[in-house]
Amino acid sequence: MKKLSTTLSFVLVAMLAGSIQLASAAEKNYSLALSKPGEPVSIDIEVYRGSITLVGYKGDTIEISAKTSVFSGKDNDKGLKKVKGQINNNNPARSSKGLKSVKIQSMRLEIEEKNNKVEISSELLNQHVDLVIKVPQRASIVVELYKGGDINVDGISGGLELEAYQGMIIAKNISGPIVAETVRTDIVVSFSNFSKTSPSSLTSHMGNIDITLAKKVVANVNVQTYQGEIFSGLDKDFVVIDEIKKNKKGQKQTIILGGIMQAKVNGGGQTLSLTSYSGNLYIRKGQ
Repeated sequence: MKKLSTTLSFVLVAMLAGSIQLASAAEKNYSLALSKPGEPVSIDIEVYRGSITLVGYKGDTIEISAKTSVFSGKDNDKGLKKVKGQINNNNPARSSKGLKSVKIQSMRLEIEEKNNKVEISSELLNQHVDLVIKVPQRASIVVELYKGGDINVDGISGGLELEAYQGMIIAKNISGPIVAETVRTDIVVSFSNFSKTSPSSLTSHMGNIDITLAKKVVANVNVQTYQGEIFSGLDKDFVVIDEIKKNKKGQKQTIILGGIMQAKVNGGGQTLSLTSYSGNLYIRKGQ
Protein backbone atom coordinates (compact mmCIF):
# COMPACT_ATOMS: atom_id res chain seq x y z
CA MET A 1 0.00 0.00 0.00
CA LYS A 2 1.43 3.38 -0.99
CA LYS A 3 1.27 6.11 1.63
CA LEU A 4 -0.36 9.41 0.74
CA SER A 5 1.30 12.73 1.43
CA THR A 6 -1.09 14.29 3.92
CA THR A 7 -1.23 15.37 7.54
CA LEU A 8 -4.55 13.63 8.20
CA SER A 9 -2.92 10.28 8.88
CA PHE A 10 -0.75 11.77 11.63
CA VAL A 11 -3.74 13.27 13.38
CA LEU A 12 -5.74 10.04 13.33
CA VAL A 13 -2.88 7.81 14.38
CA ALA A 14 -2.15 10.12 17.28
CA MET A 15 -5.80 10.11 18.31
CA LEU A 16 -6.11 6.32 18.16
CA ALA A 17 -2.75 5.68 19.80
CA GLY A 18 -3.87 7.89 22.65
CA SER A 19 -6.55 5.34 23.49
CA ILE A 20 -3.88 3.20 25.21
CA GLN A 21 -4.61 5.18 28.37
CA LEU A 22 -8.18 3.83 28.50
CA ALA A 23 -9.05 0.37 29.75
CA SER A 24 -11.97 0.02 27.34
CA ALA A 25 -10.24 1.49 24.28
CA ALA A 26 -10.94 -1.47 21.99
CA GLU A 27 -13.56 0.31 19.89
CA LYS A 28 -13.43 3.54 17.90
CA ASN A 29 -15.69 5.32 15.41
CA TYR A 30 -14.56 7.99 13.00
CA SER A 31 -16.37 10.01 10.32
CA LEU A 32 -14.01 10.93 7.50
CA ALA A 33 -15.02 13.91 5.34
CA LEU A 34 -13.87 13.74 1.72
CA SER A 35 -11.84 16.57 0.19
CA LYS A 36 -14.01 16.66 -2.93
CA PRO A 37 -17.65 15.74 -2.20
CA GLY A 38 -19.56 14.39 -5.19
CA GLU A 39 -16.43 13.39 -7.12
CA PRO A 40 -14.99 9.87 -7.67
CA VAL A 41 -13.67 8.08 -4.59
CA SER A 42 -10.99 5.38 -4.33
CA ILE A 43 -10.42 3.40 -1.13
CA ASP A 44 -7.45 1.09 -0.45
CA ILE A 45 -7.71 -1.16 2.62
CA GLU A 46 -4.98 -3.45 3.93
CA VAL A 47 -5.51 -5.50 7.09
CA TYR A 48 -3.13 -8.14 8.41
CA ARG A 49 -5.61 -9.85 10.73
CA GLY A 50 -9.36 -9.30 11.12
CA SER A 51 -12.54 -8.92 9.08
CA ILE A 52 -13.80 -6.21 6.76
CA THR A 53 -17.39 -5.21 6.00
CA LEU A 54 -18.10 -2.54 3.39
CA VAL A 55 -21.59 -1.08 2.94
CA GLY A 56 -22.45 1.35 0.16
CA TYR A 57 -24.78 4.27 0.90
CA LYS A 58 -25.88 7.56 -0.64
CA GLY A 59 -23.54 9.87 1.21
CA ASP A 60 -20.25 11.74 0.96
CA THR A 61 -18.44 10.74 4.13
CA ILE A 62 -16.72 7.52 5.07
CA GLU A 63 -17.99 6.14 8.38
CA ILE A 64 -15.46 3.87 10.06
CA SER A 65 -16.19 1.59 13.01
CA ALA A 66 -13.26 -0.43 14.34
CA LYS A 67 -13.18 -3.04 17.09
CA THR A 68 -9.86 -4.55 18.06
CA SER A 69 -8.63 -7.32 20.29
CA VAL A 70 -5.23 -8.83 20.97
CA PHE A 71 -4.61 -12.01 18.99
CA SER A 72 -3.24 -14.69 21.31
CA GLY A 73 -3.69 -17.78 19.15
CA LYS A 74 -1.32 -19.49 16.77
CA ASP A 75 -1.23 -19.20 13.01
CA ASN A 76 -1.54 -22.37 10.98
CA ASP A 77 1.93 -22.71 9.50
CA LYS A 78 1.63 -26.44 8.79
CA GLY A 79 4.13 -27.60 6.22
CA LEU A 80 6.58 -24.79 6.98
CA LYS A 81 9.77 -25.21 8.94
CA LYS A 82 11.30 -22.61 11.18
CA VAL A 83 14.61 -21.20 10.03
CA LYS A 84 17.03 -19.95 12.67
CA GLY A 85 18.57 -16.64 11.82
CA GLN A 86 22.29 -16.19 12.45
CA ILE A 87 22.06 -13.04 14.54
CA ASN A 88 24.95 -11.89 16.71
CA ASN A 89 23.21 -10.24 19.66
CA ASN A 90 25.64 -8.86 22.21
CA ASN A 91 22.93 -7.22 24.34
CA PRO A 92 22.68 -8.80 27.82
CA ALA A 93 19.43 -10.37 29.01
CA ARG A 94 17.28 -7.99 31.06
CA SER A 95 15.65 -9.03 34.32
CA SER A 96 11.96 -8.34 34.90
CA LYS A 97 12.17 -9.11 38.61
CA GLY A 98 10.05 -6.71 40.63
CA LEU A 99 8.20 -5.51 37.52
CA LYS A 100 4.64 -6.28 36.56
CA SER A 101 3.46 -6.99 33.03
CA VAL A 102 1.36 -4.23 31.49
CA LYS A 103 -1.47 -5.51 29.32
CA ILE A 104 -1.46 -3.71 25.99
CA GLN A 105 -4.92 -2.35 25.17
CA SER A 106 -4.07 0.00 22.36
CA MET A 107 -5.63 0.30 18.93
CA ARG A 108 -3.58 1.18 15.88
CA LEU A 109 -5.46 2.00 12.71
CA GLU A 110 -3.94 4.30 10.10
CA ILE A 111 -6.25 6.40 7.92
CA GLU A 112 -5.10 8.73 5.17
CA GLU A 113 -7.06 10.87 2.72
CA LYS A 114 -6.02 13.20 -0.08
CA ASN A 115 -8.18 14.35 -3.00
CA ASN A 116 -10.73 11.54 -2.34
CA LYS A 117 -8.01 8.87 -2.30
CA VAL A 118 -8.33 7.03 1.00
CA GLU A 119 -6.00 4.46 2.58
CA ILE A 120 -6.89 2.45 5.68
CA SER A 121 -4.45 -0.03 7.19
CA SER A 122 -3.94 -2.24 10.23
CA GLU A 123 -0.59 -4.01 10.09
CA LEU A 124 0.06 -5.08 13.70
CA LEU A 125 0.67 -8.84 13.76
CA ASN A 126 -0.95 -9.37 17.18
CA GLN A 127 -4.00 -7.16 16.58
CA HIS A 128 -7.31 -8.50 15.32
CA VAL A 129 -9.46 -5.69 13.93
CA ASP A 130 -13.07 -5.93 12.79
CA LEU A 131 -13.83 -3.04 10.44
CA VAL A 132 -17.32 -1.92 9.40
CA ILE A 133 -17.09 0.91 6.88
CA LYS A 134 -19.90 2.83 5.19
CA VAL A 135 -18.71 4.24 1.87
CA PRO A 136 -20.26 6.18 -1.02
CA GLN A 137 -21.88 3.70 -3.40
CA ARG A 138 -19.78 5.01 -6.30
CA ALA A 139 -16.46 4.24 -4.55
CA SER A 140 -13.82 2.06 -6.20
CA ILE A 141 -12.31 -0.26 -3.61
CA VAL A 142 -9.16 -2.37 -3.21
CA VAL A 143 -8.98 -4.75 -0.22
CA GLU A 144 -6.25 -7.12 1.00
CA LEU A 145 -7.00 -9.27 4.07
CA TYR A 146 -4.26 -11.68 5.08
CA LYS A 147 -5.51 -13.55 8.16
CA GLY A 148 -8.69 -13.83 10.21
CA GLY A 149 -12.24 -13.49 8.93
CA ASP A 150 -14.12 -12.60 5.78
CA ILE A 151 -14.52 -9.69 3.38
CA ASN A 152 -18.18 -8.64 3.09
CA VAL A 153 -19.37 -6.10 0.52
CA ASP A 154 -22.92 -4.83 0.00
CA GLY A 155 -24.45 -2.26 -2.36
CA ILE A 156 -21.35 -0.84 -4.09
CA SER A 157 -21.47 0.11 -7.77
CA GLY A 158 -17.79 1.01 -8.21
CA GLY A 159 -14.97 -1.31 -9.21
CA LEU A 160 -13.78 -3.92 -6.68
CA GLU A 161 -10.43 -5.67 -6.22
CA LEU A 162 -10.65 -8.12 -3.31
CA GLU A 163 -8.09 -10.59 -1.94
CA ALA A 164 -8.65 -12.85 1.09
CA TYR A 165 -5.95 -15.33 2.02
CA GLN A 166 -7.86 -17.22 4.74
CA GLY A 167 -11.46 -15.98 4.80
CA MET A 168 -14.35 -15.86 2.35
CA ILE A 169 -15.35 -13.08 -0.01
CA ILE A 170 -19.08 -12.30 0.02
CA ALA A 171 -20.37 -9.50 -2.20
CA LYS A 172 -24.07 -8.58 -2.59
CA ASN A 173 -25.91 -6.12 -4.84
CA ILE A 174 -22.86 -5.12 -6.86
CA SER A 175 -22.40 -4.31 -10.54
CA GLY A 176 -18.61 -4.49 -10.86
CA PRO A 177 -16.23 -4.70 -12.46
CA ILE A 178 -14.87 -7.05 -9.81
CA VAL A 179 -11.62 -9.00 -9.48
CA ALA A 180 -11.69 -11.32 -6.45
CA GLU A 181 -9.41 -14.12 -5.28
CA THR A 182 -9.33 -16.52 -2.32
CA VAL A 183 -6.93 -19.33 -1.46
CA ARG A 184 -8.85 -21.88 0.62
CA THR A 185 -12.39 -20.53 0.89
CA ASP A 186 -15.48 -19.66 -1.15
CA ILE A 187 -16.43 -16.59 -3.17
CA VAL A 188 -20.15 -15.72 -3.15
CA VAL A 189 -21.32 -12.83 -5.35
CA SER A 190 -24.74 -11.51 -6.39
CA PHE A 191 -24.87 -9.08 -9.31
CA SER A 192 -27.72 -6.57 -9.43
CA ASN A 193 -26.27 -5.34 -12.73
CA PHE A 194 -23.07 -5.87 -14.69
CA SER A 195 -20.54 -3.27 -15.78
CA LYS A 196 -19.78 -2.85 -19.47
CA THR A 197 -16.51 -0.99 -18.85
CA SER A 198 -14.11 -3.82 -17.93
CA PRO A 199 -14.07 -7.62 -17.60
CA SER A 200 -14.55 -9.27 -14.19
CA SER A 201 -12.94 -12.40 -12.77
CA LEU A 202 -13.45 -14.56 -9.68
CA THR A 203 -10.74 -17.08 -8.72
CA SER A 204 -10.62 -19.55 -5.83
CA HIS A 205 -7.73 -21.97 -5.57
CA MET A 206 -9.33 -24.45 -3.17
CA GLY A 207 -12.87 -23.14 -2.61
CA ASN A 208 -16.17 -22.90 -4.46
CA ILE A 209 -17.51 -19.95 -6.45
CA ASP A 210 -21.24 -19.21 -6.20
CA ILE A 211 -22.75 -16.37 -8.23
CA THR A 212 -26.26 -15.05 -8.81
CA LEU A 213 -27.06 -12.93 -11.87
CA ALA A 214 -30.05 -10.58 -11.96
CA LYS A 215 -32.38 -11.11 -14.93
CA LYS A 216 -31.21 -7.90 -16.63
CA VAL A 217 -27.50 -8.82 -16.56
CA VAL A 218 -25.86 -8.97 -19.98
CA ALA A 219 -22.57 -10.89 -19.98
CA ASN A 220 -20.35 -13.59 -21.41
CA VAL A 221 -19.88 -16.01 -18.50
CA ASN A 222 -16.68 -18.05 -18.85
CA VAL A 223 -16.17 -21.02 -16.50
CA GLN A 224 -13.38 -23.49 -15.82
CA THR A 225 -12.58 -25.83 -12.95
CA TYR A 226 -9.75 -28.32 -12.90
CA GLN A 227 -11.10 -30.82 -10.33
CA GLY A 228 -14.59 -29.62 -9.38
CA GLU A 229 -18.02 -29.60 -11.01
CA ILE A 230 -20.15 -26.90 -12.67
CA PHE A 231 -23.83 -26.33 -11.83
CA SER A 232 -25.93 -23.83 -13.80
CA GLY A 233 -29.44 -22.45 -13.45
CA LEU A 234 -29.16 -20.29 -16.59
CA ASP A 235 -31.45 -20.74 -19.58
CA LYS A 236 -28.45 -20.54 -21.90
CA ASP A 237 -26.22 -23.61 -22.27
CA PHE A 238 -22.45 -23.52 -21.85
CA VAL A 239 -20.32 -24.37 -24.88
CA VAL A 240 -16.57 -24.94 -25.20
CA ILE A 241 -14.63 -22.00 -26.62
CA ASP A 242 -11.02 -21.43 -27.72
CA GLU A 243 -8.95 -18.54 -26.41
CA ILE A 244 -6.61 -17.02 -28.98
CA LYS A 245 -4.51 -13.92 -28.26
CA LYS A 246 -2.52 -12.62 -31.19
CA ASN A 247 0.04 -9.99 -30.30
CA LYS A 248 2.13 -7.67 -32.41
CA LYS A 249 4.90 -8.99 -34.62
CA GLY A 250 7.79 -10.43 -32.64
CA GLN A 251 5.75 -10.93 -29.48
CA LYS A 252 4.34 -14.09 -27.94
CA GLN A 253 1.00 -15.49 -29.05
CA THR A 254 -1.27 -17.40 -26.65
CA ILE A 255 -3.61 -20.12 -27.90
CA ILE A 256 -5.75 -22.19 -25.54
CA LEU A 257 -7.86 -24.79 -27.30
CA GLY A 258 -10.79 -25.86 -25.17
CA GLY A 259 -10.86 -25.95 -21.38
CA ILE A 260 -13.04 -22.85 -21.11
CA MET A 261 -16.82 -23.00 -21.41
CA GLN A 262 -19.00 -19.97 -22.10
CA ALA A 263 -22.65 -18.98 -21.85
CA LYS A 264 -23.88 -15.77 -23.49
CA VAL A 265 -26.38 -14.31 -21.03
CA ASN A 266 -29.03 -12.09 -22.69
CA GLY A 267 -27.10 -12.15 -25.94
CA GLY A 268 -23.65 -11.72 -24.40
CA GLY A 269 -21.60 -8.72 -23.36
CA GLN A 270 -18.62 -8.02 -21.12
CA THR A 271 -16.74 -11.09 -19.80
CA LEU A 272 -17.20 -12.59 -16.34
CA SER A 273 -14.64 -15.36 -15.73
CA LEU A 274 -15.04 -17.96 -12.97
CA THR A 275 -12.07 -20.21 -12.14
CA SER A 276 -11.64 -22.76 -9.36
CA TYR A 277 -8.78 -25.19 -9.26
CA SER A 278 -10.38 -27.77 -6.94
CA GLY A 279 -13.83 -26.41 -6.04
CA ASN A 280 -17.24 -26.28 -7.69
CA LEU A 281 -18.85 -23.46 -9.66
CA TYR A 282 -22.50 -22.47 -9.10
CA ILE A 283 -24.24 -20.06 -11.51
CA ARG A 284 -27.73 -19.01 -10.43
CA LYS A 285 -30.45 -16.90 -12.03
CA GLY A 286 -31.77 -14.13 -9.80
CA GLN A 287 -34.70 -11.74 -9.93
